[in-house]
Amino acid sequence: METSVYPAQADPRELGTSLSIPKQIAEKVLTIGLEHRKYEGGIGYVMNVYEKYFSVFKYVTTYKRFPSKLKLIFFFISQYVKLIKTLLQDKSIEIVHIHGAAYGSFYRKFLIFLTSRYLFGKKTIYHVHASEFKKFYEGSGYLGKKLIACMVENADVLICLSKSWETYFNTHFSVKRIEILDNIVNLADQQHKDYIDSGPVRPLRLLFLGLIGHRKGVFDLVDMVRQNKAVLQGRLEVIIGGNGEVDKLNDYIRQHQLESLVRFEGWVSGDHKHRLLSESDLFVLPSYNEGLPISILEAMSYQLPILSTPVGGTPEIVQHGLNGFLFEPGDKKALFQFLMNFVDRPKLIAQMGQESERISKRYSPVTVIPQLLDIYKSILN
Repeated sequence: METSVYPAQADPRELGTSLSIPKQIAEKVLTIGLEHRKYEGGIGYVMNVYEKYFSVFKYVTTYKRFPSKLKLIFFFISQYVKLIKTLLQDKSIEIVHIHGAAYGSFYRKFLIFLTSRYLFGKKTIYHVHASEFKKFYEGSGYLGKKLIACMVENADVLICLSKSWETYFNTHFSVKRIEILDNIVNLADQQHKDYIDSGPVRPLRLLFLGLIGHRKGVFDLVDMVRQNKAVLQGRLEVIIGGNGEVDKLNDYIRQHQLESLVRFEGWVSGDHKHRLLSESDLFVLPSYNEGLPISILEAMSYQLPILSTPVGGTPEIVQHGLNGFLFEPGDKKALFQFLMNFVDRPKLIAQMGQESERISKRYSPVTVIPQLLDIYKSILN
C-alpha cells in the first residue's frame, strides 16, 4: 500500500528511543515524497532515515521509477486520490510536509500543495531538495515562474539545505519563512583507518556513487583517468556505482582500455554500498550542480576524504585542505593534481578522513531530528 502509516523503526545505536518525533507531533504530520523503501538517490535516502525517527510516519508516495511516463501518470493519479482520502479521513493531520525537486517533481508537488493548503486548509512545508532548482526556475517561462513563486512564497515554511540556498531563495522570492535544515545521514560504525607513509599495499581506491551522466561529472572523472593512464596504472583503482547512462560509461571504459583502472559496480545499495564505502580510501563527486549531496555526507561518515566541486551546499561540508579538496566543475587537471596529493602522501587519507567524520556528526539524527521537531512545534503553536 503506497499511502501508509508506519510504526517507529528507530536504530537503537542512535541515542536510544528518546530521539524521535513524538506521537503527539508525528500524528499531525503527513509527509509527501518519493519511494523511500526501495529508494534510488539522495531524497529517498533522507526519507528512509526520517522514517526511523518518527513515532508514527504518515507517508504518501508520489513518485517511483517506472519504465514509461504513462505508468507514472496513472500511479500519481492513484496516489493523489489517496492523498485526498487521507486528508478527508484523518482529522488529526495539521501539517503537510512536501519534499520536492525540480521539473516534473515540482508540478506534481504543486498540485499537492494547492490541494493541501487551499482545499483542506493545512499548514504546508515545502522542503526543496532540487540541485537544479536555479536552472529549472531560470529556464521556465512566464507561467512556470509564476507557479514556482506561488508555491515558494505561500508555503508556511520553506526548508532549504544550505546557507547558499537560503541566500538564493531570499534574493529571488518573497518567502514567508525560510529554514535551513541539513540533510540527515546515519553515521557509519567504522574503525579509524591508518596509513603508513608508503601507503596501503594495494592501489588507492577512489569511489564515485551517483547518477551516471554529465551533471555528476562522472565522464570528467573517467576522462581524467584516460589522460593520466600511465601515471595512475597500478597506483589507483576507480570504483563507480550508480544508474543512468550506463552503456555510455561501459563503452568509454572498453574503448579506452581502462578496465585495469576503472570498475563499474552497477547500482549499489544496502550491504553492497556499505562494503564499498568501508573498503575505499577516497570519495569523488565532480558535480556541476548540487543541493547538499547525501553521497558526500555518507562518505564522510565512513572517514573518507572528499574530492568535489564548490557547487550548492558542498563547500559547507567539504572544507578545502581540511577534509578534502575542491576544484571547479570540468577542471580535470586540478582533479588529477589533488588526487596525486593522496597518492604521494597517503597519510593525508587518515588525517582528512578523521576531519570528515568529525564534520559529518553535524548531520546525524542526533542534530537534525530535534531541529525538525522544533519546526513542527513552531507551526503547530
